[in-house]
Amino acid sequence: MRRRLLAGFLLFALALVVVLEVPLGLSLARNDRTTSMSEVQRDASSLAVLVAAGLDQKGGSSLQLTVSQFAQADAAVVAVVSGNHVLAAAGKGALEELSDVRTKVIVASAASGHISGEEGSDDPDDDYLYVALPVAISASPTSGRSSPAHGGDVVLLVAEPAAPMHARVRNNWIALGLFGLGVLALASALGALLARSLTRPLEGIEAAVAAVGAGRLSERAPVERGPAELKALGETVNEMADRLEELVHTQRAFLADASHQLRTPLTALRLRLENLEDTLGPEQGVELLPALAEADRLSRIVDGLLTLARSEGGVRPAREVVDVEAALRDRAEAWGALAEERQVTLTCELPAAGPHESALRALACPGHLEQVLDNLLANALEATPPGGKVSLSALRLVERVEIHATDDGPGMSAADRTRAFDRFWRQEGAAYGGTGLGLAIVSQLARISGGTAWLDAAPSGGVDAVVRLEAADG
Repeated sequence: MRRRLLAGFLLFALALVVVLEVPLGLSLARNDRTTSMSEVQRDASSLAVLVAAGLDQKGGSSLQLTVSQFAQADAAVVAVVSGNHVLAAAGKGALEELSDVRTKVIVASAASGHISGEEGSDDPDDDYLYVALPVAISASPTSGRSSPAHGGDVVLLVAEPAAPMHARVRNNWIALGLFGLGVLALASALGALLARSLTRPLEGIEAAVAAVGAGRLSERAPVERGPAELKALGETVNEMADRLEELVHTQRAFLADASHQLRTPLTALRLRLENLEDTLGPEQGVELLPALAEADRLSRIVDGLLTLARSEGGVRPAREVVDVEAALRDRAEAWGALAEERQVTLTCELPAAGPHESALRALACPGHLEQVLDNLLANALEATPPGGKVSLSALRLVERVEIHATDDGPGMSAADRTRAFDRFWRQEGAAYGGTGLGLAIVSQLARISGGTAWLDAAPSGGVDAVVRLEAADG
């Protein structure tokens, strides 16, 4: 946001500088050109009077002297031309300039009236500002006609270098450019200060919201500085955090109380049922088995709810590198006894690592992978009939590690596989005693560890439970 504010401020300042300075620069250039041409025209008009006086005198020495002095003083090219005759010329390159076709056209055009302009060239520093005008010659006292020595109409050509004018125009543009850069630098500084003053409170609010989202409910957004609107936003965020902290603390207190209050009666109830079973005969003791199963099921429900609540609230632990192969072997060994008791074959299938390949490693929160595997194996063993097979496997997929728990059970439809992660949902016809929380716990723990979980159809007709985690070296 800070970069966008600064970029917008700079674009506005740049547009303002362009809108103001470009017309100003064009106006200054036009004024410089007009001023320079006016000076050349004024000098040419003054010189024309002296040239006319020199032409009235016999001999051309005074005319040449006048032209030479003017050309030397103004570093100009000056020529007095009558028809095809050059009466006087002075200045650097005067004869070459007079032989140029464009100059001849200018002189011929000036015989009928005053003309002026800029004679351009490939090099702007060689341009000339010229004025060509006819020189009025007084009539002869005896005949009333112009002196025949002049050979016809006389034209005065004055050409001064345009380089000084171009230099002034260029300097004006440079000055305007430097001024524009200064304005942009000032705008950058002011824009940075403005953007910082606006974004700093937002950064504080963002950091507070992120901290609260990560479980640090005591964090609050700063409301001491910044615009009134951002202060109001910070206060609203703080009020939300206060209410959220109160709700979470109330929930945690309730969970702690519920854990204490429920576990003790459940334990006492089970002990009483077991004692009652010992006092009754075998036939009457069989009738207590459903009650014991219900007590066990209620204990598992309480444990599952507490696990879900702890995973959803509080500060989430940081992920660490876990050895997937070691975790799979460990849980397969731990559940091996129960699988053998239920006459189910439990296997752990891992890819063979080459001499330069490392073991499968993934990123997960401490203890989450083990809990995920426990819940998946409990479901798989529950669904697999005697003589069936449950297999654990893992494989590497580019930047992910996939873990599969496959069973030979009756399987599930696509709709049931989607709903299986809902809390307390149980498939119609499922074996009695489940809580409907195992897969919900798996999904929650996988998500906290940065992974995903889903169910696929197994080739054997059962269910393939898949957990995908980020590879540690991805």
